[in-house]
Amino acid sequence: MKIYLTEFIVNDITYAGPNIIAKDIESAEFAALENGLTIVGELNSLYVDKSIKKTKSTNNVIPFPKPKTLH
Repeated sequence: MKIYLTEFIVNDITYAGPNIIAKDIESAEFAALENGLTIVGELNSLYVDKSIKKTKSTNNVIPFPKPKTLH
């Protein structure tokens, strides 16, 4: 399986779309067409810079709501 990157346009603004996981480009193009997406490339590697210091960041975490007590 391969990962294909997509994009879509709304009001003349281009947004990154969801990734499509498919066995080949033809299947990915069909899925993209059916969902109004454009394939922009195939993800073939992911590089992580080991020199970047690991930090505990919560900037991109959505807090889980506290349980509510119903009476």
